[in-house]
Amino acid sequence: MKVLIVGDHKTGSGPAVVTGRYIGLLGEKAFCLKSSAKPLRALELFCKLPFASVVLCSGYSAQNILAAKGAHVFRKKCAYLMHGSVDHENEINLCPDPKMTRVEYETMRHCDRIFAVSGRFAAWLGKRYPEFSDKIEAQTNGIDQAVPDGQGIARKPGMLLTVGGGMPRKRINRICEAVSSLKKKEGFQDLCLTVIGAKGAFSDAIDRYDFVRDLGVVDQTETARLFREASLFIQNSCFETFGLAPMEALAAGCDLLLSEEIGALELFDEKKLPADYLIKDCENSKEIAEKIEKAAGSGNAALFGAALYGEITWKDRTDQLMKKLENLSI
Repeated sequence: MKVLIVGDHKTGSGPAVVTGRYIGLLGEKAFCLKSSAKPLRALELFCKLPFASVVLCSGYSAQNILAAKGAHVFRKKCAYLMHGSVDHENEINLCPDPKMTRVEYETMRHCDRIFAVSGRFAAWLGKRYPEFSDKIEAQTNGIDQAVPDGQGIARKPGMLLTVGGGMPRKRINRICEAVSSLKKKEGFQDLCLTVIGAKGAFSDAIDRYDFVRDLGVVDQTETARLFREASLFIQNSCFETFGLAPMEALAAGCDLLLSEEIGALELFDEKKLPADYLIKDCENSKEIAEKIEKAAGSGNAALFGAALYGEITWKDRTDQLMKKLENLSI
């Protein structure tokens, strides 16, 4: 069986990283589109479709509609690995885009199966799109490696790190409010917040705080260095279908403070995670401040690592995905 994977696997974005993991681990069982120019990708797609047993579209792209329709011309099944909801996330981020909404909906309509990157996201999709609920299921993302103990890593006391830039969905403005109030307390005057990610609607509100170091978009090497430097990684999203960044931070042995809205929490036995390290209300800066106070310097990376359970590696996830695609192609 041969899987044709259609989707970005080069840019370093979250979906591209996931797509690249699957391409690498599937090895000879998969092939992908390599052209960068749109006309060449379309030509390459139709040249490779006859040799595929099944097509997997990974991530949002207008080419997914062409891939799904093309697959059906050749009597192949097509699945959609859905990393997020463009429609909903654009609404949250104050930048609705009717064209993107239409492309996403048409992709869901034309594909024979929709794989959501977490169980939480799959359930949400089923409620938002009941007309597609019978073809939605979870294909949860994996993690790269066991969590190190963090020994020997020279972390910067008081350095807080978050990812998402000015994107409203990440609610970094509430983290800023929390840090601002904490800095008035004895022992917390040296707190600083490093923010990485693209500019967005909340960038001005975030950057007005003098303790914020906004680095903008940085490459993967620099991101990895920051994960090993920070004393606490915070993800305060109001909607997060999975959340690769917290998993990357954890893989670097960094302590975590996470919103309960993060889909990746299903990788953990949540009974083993104290409420002190989970943000119940991402809009409540007082709660966030109290939990930063408890999580910073707590060494909770070891606790998060011990709470991981089940078959959660990328190798496990690739084996699971392959079985689903084999069943779909029958």
